Order: sequence, then C-alpha cells, then structure tokens
Amino acid sequence: MHSKLLDTIFKSILILPFVLSSSLTFSAELEEIVVTAQKRSESLQEVPISIVAFSGDDIERLNISNTIDLVKNIPGMTGVNNVGLPQAAAYFIRGIGQDESVSTMDPAVGTFVDGVFMSRQIANNSRLYDLESVEVLKGPQGTLYGRNTTGGAVRIITKKPTEETEGWVDIAYGDYETIEASAKLNFPVTDNLYAKLTAFTIDQGEGFLENVTLNRDQWKRDATGARAQFLFLPNDRSEVLFTIENSEDNTGGIVGANKLSACCGDDIYKVESGLENTWAETDFTAYSIKATIDLQNDTQMEVIASDHDLSHSFNNDYSDQVVPAYSIPNLSDHEQQSFEINFTGSTGNIQWAAGASYYDEKSHVLFGDALFLFGGAVAGTFMRDMTNTTEATAIYADLDFDLGDGWGLTIGGRYTDDERAVEVEQFIDLNGVPWEARTKENFMDRSAWLSTAAIGQPFDNATVEALGTLTSIEVDEFTSRIVVDYQPNDNVMYYASIGDSFKGGGWASRVTSASDFVDLRPEFVDNIEFGMKSQWMEDTLRFNITYFNADYTDLQITAIDQDTGAFVYSNKADAEVDGFEGELLYAASDDLTFFANFATLDGGYTELRPGAEGIADKDLKRTPDFSYRLGVIVDRSLENGQLNFTGVLNREDDYYNNQNNTPAGLRPAVSKIDLTFTYTPNDGDWRVIAGCTNCSDKKLAHSTLDFAALGFITQFQDLPRLWKVSYKHNF
Repeated sequence: MHSKLLDTIFKSILILPFVLSSSLTFSAELEEIVVTAQKRSESLQEVPISIVAFSGDDIERLNISNTIDLVKNIPGMTGVNNVGLPQAAAYFIRGIGQDESVSTMDPAVGTFVDGVFMSRQIANNSRLYDLESVEVLKGPQGTLYGRNTTGGAVRIITKKPTEETEGWVDIAYGDYETIEASAKLNFPVTDNLYAKLTAFTIDQGEGFLENVTLNRDQWKRDATGARAQFLFLPNDRSEVLFTIENSEDNTGGIVGANKLSACCGDDIYKVESGLENTWAETDFTAYSIKATIDLQNDTQMEVIASDHDLSHSFNNDYSDQVVPAYSIPNLSDHEQQSFEINFTGSTGNIQWAAGASYYDEKSHVLFGDALFLFGGAVAGTFMRDMTNTTEATAIYADLDFDLGDGWGLTIGGRYTDDERAVEVEQFIDLNGVPWEARTKENFMDRSAWLSTAAIGQPFDNATVEALGTLTSIEVDEFTSRIVVDYQPNDNVMYYASIGDSFKGGGWASRVTSASDFVDLRPEFVDNIEFGMKSQWMEDTLRFNITYFNADYTDLQITAIDQDTGAFVYSNKADAEVDGFEGELLYAASDDLTFFANFATLDGGYTELRPGAEGIADKDLKRTPDFSYRLGVIVDRSLENGQLNFTGVLNREDDYYNNQNNTPAGLRPAVSKIDLTFTYTPNDGDWRVIAGCTNCSDKKLAHSTLDFAALGFITQFQDLPRLWKVSYKHNF
C-alpha cells in the first residue's frame, strides 16, 4: 500500500536537509520541547517515537479544557465521549481504540497521569489545568508502558509544587450560561516541604439538548475537582511527591437523538425521550506517592505507588422515544492499586532504563438492559451482577547504545504476566419498578429481581463454563522494540523501529444470553516505523514525518447484529493499518508562527475467521483517510500590553463511527475552526482570554447505535459552538 507515494516521499525526505540552505539568517527561533517519553528528559527532536506534545501554556492558549478538546488537535487520533457518558473518553490512534466502557474490556490507548495508569475509560476525560505538559505517543508502546497500549499512550504531567508563595484565580463565563472557576495556591510549609492546592468547578445553566417531550434541556455540565500536592526534599539528591485528587461529575444523562423519529427532522440536538430519571455521575479519588532518588554512577531511582477509587452510575435512554424502548442502567465501583519502580542511568556509551511493576484491580458492576416490553408500563430488565479482577506484574529493560558517527541502537523488552477473572450472574426483572419510577436507589434493590426463564436466559459462571467460555484468562507475554537511528548532524535524525504490544483479554458484557457471554482473548499488534525529525533555517523551521505499518491479530470488536439488535463481540479478525504522519512548525518572525499537522490512514481487515463474517467488506471505524490541522499564532506588542491571537482549522475526512458501517454511522467530512484572543497588560498580574471552539457551529454525530431492527437508530452529538471569556489574576 502507498508504495509509489512512499518511495517519492522518502526520497524527498532523504535529500531535503541537504537541499535547504543553512546560510540564511533569521530573527526567530523555535523553543526546544523536552519530553520524558523514554523515562528520561530528552529533546523531542531526539526521541525516535512519533510524539505530539503540548505544554501547559499551549493548552491555555488553545482554549483546551479537557482531553477530548486536546485530541481534536491531533490528526490521526479521535476522541469521543462514550455514548451517553460525558465523563468518559474513548481514544482511537491510527484507527485502533476501544469505545466499550464496561470494565470487562480494557482500552487500547493507555492514559497515564504522573506515571500512573488510568484503567477505566469512564474517568479519563480529565480536566486539564495547572499542567506541565501532555504527551501523546502514537503507535504501540508495549516495552516502556506495557499492556493496553496497542494504539498508543496519553501522558499527562502535572506541575510540581515550588518554594514560591504564589497562585492564581481564573473565572470564566461562556455559552449556555456556563460559569467556570479554577484556582491555585502554592506555598512553602518548611524550608524543604512545599505545598500546592488546586481546584476547579463547572456549572452549566442551560443544556446542549432540547427535550421536546419533557419540555426541558439536557446535557448540563456540573463538575468539581481538587488536587493537593506536597513536595518533600529531604536532601539535594532526592524528592518525594505526594498527591491526592478528587473529582465529581454530575453532568446528567445524555440522550441520543433517534434518527428514525419524526419529531425533530435532522436536528440531532432535539430529542423526544420520555425517560424522566436519567443520570450520569462519577466520583473519582486518587492517591499517589512518587519518590525520586539520585544514586551513584549517574543512576536515578523512581518509585511510584498509587491507589484509585472510582464510583460511576448512569441511566440513559438509548431509544429516544416518548415511551422509552431501551435504556441501560449501570452502577459500578472500581478499586485499583499499582506499584512501579524504575531505574534510569548511563554507563559509557549506553543510556538505559529498567524497572518492574505490579497492578491490581477489582471492579463490581450492576448492569442492566431495560427493554420496556409492556406498553411502557413495566420494565422487563436483564440485570447482570459482574465482578472482575485483574492482576498484572511486569519487568522491563530498555538500552540505548551510542554506536558513534551519529548512529544509535535501542533494544528493549518487557515480560508481563496478566491474570484476570470474572464472576457473572444474570437475573430477569419482570415484576420490577415501572420505567417512570426507575431510580439509582431502587435499581440496587435486588429483592425485586425475579430469576425466571420466561424472557431471555438467566445464567452464571457455571452456565457459561458449561458452554466452553473461560471465566479466567492468564497470559504471559514478551513485548519488545528495536530502534536504529542516525543523526548526520545536529539538526536531523532518521530512525527505523520495530515493536509490538498487546491488550488484555476480557468478556462480552452487553449480552442477554449465556451463549453470547464469550471470553475475548488478548489483542496483539506488530508495528514498523520509519521517520525523520529535523530543524533547519537556524532553528526556525521544524519538520517531522513518520511512516508506519501495523498488523493487528485477534482484534477485539464490538458490533450490533442488524437482524436482531443484539450486541456482538468477537476477536476473530486481523487487520492492517498504515499511513503517514507529519508536523511542520515555522517561526516566521518573533511575533508570527505557523503550524501544520497531517495524518493519512489506510486500514482494513486482512483475515476474518468463523464468527466474524458480519464485518466482511467493512471499514475500520474511526479511521479517516486524511486529517490535518492548520494554525497561526500572532503576538502583537501594544502600547499597554501584549495581544495574542491563535487560530486553528481542524479537518478530517469522512469515516464510519460504528463497526457495522451502516449509512447512519457515516460521519461526513468536516472542518472546524477554533479561535482564541489573549490580552496581557505590561503592568499588572492578570490576563483576559476570549475564544470560541467549533466557531462555525458544525453539528454532527460522533457515535451511532444502529438498532434499526428494534425501531430506532440513536446518534450522539458533538459539542456545538461554544464561546467563553475568562479572567485570570495572578498573585
């Protein structure tokens, strides 16, 4: 694939640095970007990985509030709220991801906050504030970051406390009567103990959706969060960072628009759901401690221990009908503990990293599929009580050899033992609570559940094991990478790499019969990359480009049976994805910068085994053939201050947002514009930002559940145009 294009591009890349003249002089210069993707601080231009990095200042200048906002600035990557769940984010990089939020399946793109893995997608749409940087690593990262990184990794790094007494308050007002506020206070407790407290709140008065049946608006953001960090410096060779964080989100249930409804035409921001009691709530608490010690012989040790507690519940209408036909109530609790130790250092001509990790997770989910069978009067609900556990241990080493004359060789490997198990019990609720009165409290009351085979099929572990389903899965995997890089001068690096990764196994969760509750084996990927990173014209122009080819085996797939409306799970398909990724950044002058990014994706299934026939001749979902980002940054010095303008155009080709590739799931090509103006006075400790996202108000669906067999096709909406003005005061 792309053979002629590949040949032309790479011939151009090889000669480009030598064609461009280095004798010209320029007044501007690009700032160096430092990343820690390889467990040590390095210039982005010297790391042989395809990385997109944003500093804390970049995030503020681009008017980015959360990780979904961030992802739209990365061609080749899509990020959407899991259907009906504003707190959750499903990431796809290079066409690979997972939009199933139930804990029996793992993500394909790993999210890490200060080095700690975030296991559940239902809490990873992180609020981005007071950050040092965000790094997005494209492609499999199985050696350095382990399992569940078949698509890539998102690394969020917060700012550490400092010895200064300082802080800020940021207050914003925006569209839909939205009030946002955040604040930071940093102060020394003693000569070697520093503290930092940060917090945020969002209160949205009007919802994005108009419910014409209940005469109310829905999808109102309501969230709060706080983070406390303490940095202890016992001596000049070590530091200990303790972090405690809590966030609560009560945004409320999001109702998708039924495409088959006659009420609202093509306006997907109007819905007619008659389900009164919808909700979506998340409560997340995290503790972590990270100790860093400089040992002898240029060696550093880092120890990270963490504990996460997550509670999540929702009840959403997935049919959008006056008399609801289908809703999914869910209550879940997740506990996660992890411990990791890393060593980094240099010995002669070798830079190295090595370490070990332990991970333990337990999830308990009460999960239902409510089919309102009797004229809307009584809920006939399939209720599943599931507990799944995961325990994973790993050791890894990564060696980077300086071979001389500009050549380098990296060899790394990781051994992982992944053990997981599930306990499931399904009941049938025929005598339960009428749909109008369904609440979080009475959903938890199992005394009303009636186990009967009248409708559907009650089952438990013994039932599914008798049908051949595994209720425990253990895998031992060795993942590795080999990288060769060549730097003919200080401004150019070429590299070639081969690596692999895997995603843990799991179980089909959204099924109502024992025969469909199947086990899913791990997903594997082998990846090859060729790339160039370069800067020239006296460091005013940066150009990076990557070609990749990824082969996926046992791809985990979720689809909907178009004849029955039932969810179908399998990993009986293999796929191949290849493409190019490019980045161009040009500082035309001290006050004018242009940037451009692009990605091409060409993917498809290479083998379908028995059980996967339903996706024959289908495209991989969320895989636009071409996407790009164009932008400009203008800084102007005024008489009394500084004015900054940032404009961004994000464009992506059409793609299917569901696995079945139904017509309703085709998301058309779209261009979106974001604009931001920032004013900072010469004298004063404040600034004002005014901006809008999706300024041209493009209204599309990001996800589609095609239940045409049941009489409804539900589409979930992108955010509409949003404007916001914020005032920040520093002290």
